Amino acid sequence: MRIMFKLSRKLTSYRHLYLLLWCAALSITSCNSPTETKTIIKGKVVNPEVSYVVLTDYATVNDTIKLDEKGIFDISYKNADEGFYTIGYPGEYQSFFLAPGDSLRLRFNTKEFDESLSFTGDHARENSYLLDLFLDMERSNMEFLSIINDDPQTFYDKVKQVQNQRQEALQRSAEKYNFNDHFTALTDFVIKLNSYYKLEQYPLNRDQNIYLDNSQSLPEEFFSHRDRVELGNPKLLNNFAFSPYINALISNKAFEKVSNETNADVDLTSYTFHQQRIEVMDDLIEDRFTKNHLAATEIKNFIRTRKNAVEINKLVTDFLAVSTDRNLNAEVTQMAATYIDLDPGNMLPDFDLRGMTNESINLSNEVDGLSVIYYWSINDEEYALEIHDQVKNLQIKYPEIEFIGINIDNISYEEWKGYIQNYGFNNSLEYQIVDKTSVNSQLALRNNHRSMVINDDLTIIDPSINLFYYKIETVLLGYINR
Repeated sequence: MRIMFKLSRKLTSYRHLYLLLWCAALSITSCNSPTETKTIIKGKVVNPEVSYVVLTDYATVNDTIKLDEKGIFDISYKNADEGFYTIGYPGEYQSFFLAPGDSLRLRFNTKEFDESLSFTGDHARENSYLLDLFLDMERSNMEFLSIINDDPQTFYDKVKQVQNQRQEALQRSAEKYNFNDHFTALTDFVIKLNSYYKLEQYPLNRDQNIYLDNSQSLPEEFFSHRDRVELGNPKLLNNFAFSPYINALISNKAFEKVSNETNADVDLTSYTFHQQRIEVMDDLIEDRFTKNHLAATEIKNFIRTRKNAVEINKLVTDFLAVSTDRNLNAEVTQMAATYIDLDPGNMLPDFDLRGMTNESINLSNEVDGLSVIYYWSINDEEYALEIHDQVKNLQIKYPEIEFIGINIDNISYEEWKGYIQNYGFNNSLEYQIVDKTSVNSQLALRNNHRSMVINDDLTIIDPSINLFYYKIETVLLGYINR
C-alpha cells in the first residue's frame, strides 16, 4: 500500500473547524506607532455554495468573511504582518503572500478551484508564482513514485537535483521580477520542505522495507534535514508543503519503529501503526495547537477507514491522552460513536429522498435486495463522473446487486435534475437527499465520498466499501454468495 500526503488544498475537517471557531476570537490591533498601514484583501467567488470565506495566518488573523449577493468579499487590516496567509473555503484552501500596505484581489470558481484561482494587485506576480509551484509540486510528487524503488543514493540525488533546479528558477524569477525578499525566502523553504517530504516518504512506498533490507542502507545525509525544520510554529501551516512533510516524517518514524520492533512488514492501515504515529506526534511536537491539529486528522482518518469498533475505541483513547482541545475531543468522540453505530449488523437510517419525478420517498421503499449505496456531490465533479462510470461497469457484471446513487447537495430539484441529465446519469437509480444536515451527521461523510453495502431491510453489511478497490469484483462476489 502506497501512502501519500498530498499538497492538495482540500481542508481536513479539523482545519475547517479551527478556521471557523477562531473567526471572531481574535482581531488585529493597531500598534503604538503613530502611523498605521492599511492592508486590503478583496475577492470574488464564482458559483459559491456557502456565503463566506475564511482568512487566517494560524496566529493573530482568523476571520470569517461574508460574501455579498454577487459572491464578493472585502476586508482590511491595520499593520498586518508580512508573510504567508491562508484563504479557506469549505473543501479548499490556498496559501498566499501578503505584505503591509498591500491591496490584493483573489478570484476563484468553486467548480474548479485549482484551475481558476487567480490574483491581481500587489504581489500578484509572487502569488501566481506560488500557485504554479504548488501545481508543479503535485505533478512531481506523483512522478517520483515511479522511481521509488531506486537505490537510496540514486533517489536522494534525484530529489536534490529537482530541488536545486527549483531554487535556481526561483532566484531567476526573483531577480527578473523583483520579488519581495521575504516572499523569496519563504518560497525557498517551500521548495526545501517538498524535497524533505519526498525523502521521508521514500521508505513508506518502496516495495521492500528498507529498514529490514540488509543489502541496502540509507546515506548519512538522507535525513539530515530533520534538525533544520522547526516543527512548533503554527504559522508553518500556512506553508502548503509543511503538512505533507510533517505527516511523512511522523509516518516514517512510526514505520521504522514498528519495523524494528516486529522485524516484519508493517500494515499501514493497522491500529499498531496509527497508535505509533500518535506517540511520535506527542514526542516530536511541543506546540499544543499543531499537535492537536495533527492528532485530530490522524484519528479521523483512522475512524473513516476502519470497520473494527474495538480498534476505533482504542485509538480514540490514545488520542484523548494527547489532545488538550476539549471541543475537538468531543467532536472526535461523537464521530467515533457515529461510525460504530454504522458497524455491520446495525441498521442504516431510513433517509427521506426525492426521486427523479420530484416525489418524496423513503430509502427503505427503494431497496429491494442486496444494494450498494454511493453518495456523490457536484462539488467534486471528477469523483461524481468516476464513481458513476465505475458503477455502470459493475451494474453490467453484477445485476444481482442494486446500485443506488444519492446526491447530497443542498440544491433545488430542478438544478439536481439538470446535473443528472447533463452528466448522463439518467440510466442509473438516482435520488437526492432531502436533509443534507441529517445525512452528514449520521454518516459522517468526508468530502461527500462514501459507499456502503446493505440488505433489503437496511441492515448494514459493509459500511465503507471502496468501489475502486482493485479486487472489488471479488469482494462483491463474496457478498452475493454469502
